[in-house]
Amino acid sequence: GFVRTPEIQADELAQAVDLPAGSLFVKNETLQLTGSHKSRHLAGIIMHLETLREINGEAEKKTLATIGYGSTAVAAAAVASAAGYKLYVFVSNSADDETVSYLTNTGAFVIKAGDKDSALKRYQTALKKFGWIPFTTCGRDIWSAIEGAETLEYEFLFNQYLSDAPLDVQVVQVGCGGMANAVSSANALFKRLDIVRKLPRFYTCQTTGCYPLAQSYFSVLRELGRGGVVTLPPELAMQLEGDFDAQSVMENNLGQIKMTAGLITEMYPKIKDDIEAVLKQVGENRDEFFKPWETEIPDSVAAGILDGTTYDGLEVVRAMLVSGGLPLIVDEDSLQKAYELAKTYTTIATYPSGSAGLAGLRFLIKNKLVRQGERCGLLFTGVGKPKCDLPVAMERLLSLDDGDDLSKIID
Repeated sequence: GFVRTPEIQADELAQAVDLPAGSLFVKNETLQLTGSHKSRHLAGIIMHLETLREINGEAEKKTLATIGYGSTAVAAAAVASAAGYKLYVFVSNSADDETVSYLTNTGAFVIKAGDKDSALKRYQTALKKFGWIPFTTCGRDIWSAIEGAETLEYEFLFNQYLSDAPLDVQVVQVGCGGMANAVSSANALFKRLDIVRKLPRFYTCQTTGCYPLAQSYFSVLRELGRGGVVTLPPELAMQLEGDFDAQSVMENNLGQIKMTAGLITEMYPKIKDDIEAVLKQVGENRDEFFKPWETEIPDSVAAGILDGTTYDGLEVVRAMLVSGGLPLIVDEDSLQKAYELAKTYTTIATYPSGSAGLAGLRFLIKNKLVRQGERCGLLFTGVGKPKCDLPVAMERLLSLDDGDDLSKIID
């Protein structure tokens, strides 16, 4: 079942990355149900649906659907089964047998629907055609997914409140953006309620093979500059005009970007309304600013954060702007090294995607973006794919060919 996962003061890991003892805190979310934070998102959706069902006096439970065969699908199958909900999981034909076995034996119906694009289109069509509820971790799909996962950060923040020692820096690995959205939303709530004295600088971390959030951050920053809300350094403003590559922008202008981020945070109380007006326009034209990754996504040791679209990107970009954080981009060697450090200097059984935030923190330390005495926070999540020795429950495995009508799966 669900547990309140522990936070550790990771002194050995801190010293291994050139931080002093007492300055690095890691929340061990690998001990959560199914080994990651994903189950929190999905439990939030279930509580929302159950509340509505009771209010409306409905006996029948809604049907749920999700996409993919990673940790979200694994958590979805476990949570849906425990709550007594029917779940359809749309996957590509390349889904591995072990995960399909886990999903079908946990009670989910798995639908193989061609390649990844075809599976996504079939999933989206099914939501509209049958009125199924999206059972995902992204707030853009269903807002209660974010409220469920905010509990992760509430636990982290409560310990800071008890010690009156808030974090100065927080780095979160990002795929679809759901966890980063939940964490930053919880931070903002605790700050509004004066439970914590300040917000940590909120940094995100993606790979050099796929960094749509960083692209979006600089697109929004450019819009703030064009609107006169923020004065960008001329060289940075010039690089952001036309097509740009976020990785090159970061490499060539890190000092200017850091300075600009700090000024935005410092001035935010005075320019809040202007910033929010621009963000409102961005939200109304979200697809222009939060575009899917345009080139082929390569393999990565941190495959769990290779989402081609950061669906909750607007909320996460806002959190970085308000707090003075930045979107970090780290290479494969850094991700692998972070994983090895996590294994060596903690007892947390994470995997490379789940420890990717440490790679981002090492980038900050290397570039002197963590000041002496600052307290840093990380979230280690995920234990990789589940083990399942059972054969696939064939009665719950369905296939859709190109010409098949969706009704086939419920006939």
